[in-house]
Amino acid sequence: MRAVIGGRPASKTWNDEVLAGKAVSGDADAWHALVDRYSAYVFTLLRSARVPADDQPDAFQYVFVELFKALPKIENRSNLAPWIRQTAIRHAVRLRRKQAETEPLGDSEPGFQETIQEDLEAAERALRIREAVETLKEQCRTLIHMLFFEEPARPYAETAEALGIKIGSIGQIRQRCLEALAKALKARGID
Repeated sequence: MRAVIGGRPASKTWNDEVLAGKAVSGDADAWHALVDRYSAYVFTLLRSARVPADDQPDAFQYVFVELFKALPKIENRSNLAPWIRQTAIRHAVRLRRKQAETEPLGDSEPGFQETIQEDLEAAERALRIREAVETLKEQCRTLIHMLFFEEPARPYAETAEALGIKIGSIGQIRQRCLEALAKALKARGID
């Protein structure tokens, strides 16, 4: 059983370098996997940078169009998060400057910069958690996505049926998967 993540079946767990190489070679599934991997991260970055909600879909698209154009030239494709973060933040700054021409930004509000930094750190943490989940065995990846990433979380009966296991097994399997996830997170410096 394969999990459905972002509307598409989750493929093998590939790192950024493999996905980027395949995407550059014209593999649409690899490109979609990259977009799926970083979608939540980009939206979090845009919200954190206070891009107006109406502008976020266009800004999201801009970031991925720029990534697609730059991918063949990016030398270090093993971790695309810094490149994506820089592109999203630069674009957000341009949008905010444009917005400032018509209305005050409120950047001088107390705690504004601290809030942005906290939001960016939360986005980085969420990305690292998703990356850690991707390193787990397929059954654990699927179970964790069904129980913790889907909105709303699937009921145990539906989860058991989708995984082809008995409902009474879910608790034990979930515990084993969460222990594996804890190890994967610890390896990434996340406690």
